[in-house]
Amino acid sequence: MSQNPHQNSGHRQNAIVTIARKVHFSSGHRYFNSRLSDEENKKIFGKHYSTHGHGHNFTLEGYFNGPINPESGLVINLIEIDQLLKKVSDPFDHHFINTDVPYFKDVVPTTENIATYLYKELKKELKNPGVQLLKVRLYEGDTFWVDVQ
Repeated sequence: MSQNPHQNSGHRQNAIVTIARKVHFSSGHRYFNSRLSDEENKKIFGKHYSTHGHGHNFTLEGYFNGPINPESGLVINLIEIDQLLKKVSDPFDHHFINTDVPYFKDVVPTTENIATYLYKELKKELKNPGVQLLKVRLYEGDTFWVDVQ
């Protein structure tokens, strides 16, 4: 009787696998630091300082890693990842970040700051033992992105 060489060999239990998933959302924001003068804000942020703000189509990617569960064959269920990504990105979707997301009332909503905020929120929400949030990648459009690990 021949045995599958991968069955019960421990290969899956020892491997740490990274999986990723993404969601899309659209938001408006204004680069503005209330502690700076108009002149300083304009110098630092240029056209992004406009009092009318500007918008982007964002893509949020979450990278998760952990061992493969021998019973399910999964690191983490994609439904769980989708729920996590939606939960942290929904407050931004079709909102003006400066006024609609309380954290950014006094924090400049740069892509770097938004990505860091989303990373911290995902870490807080992830309750699956053995699974870690490896990194978040936030795209602002097609040509600019930020990684937070």
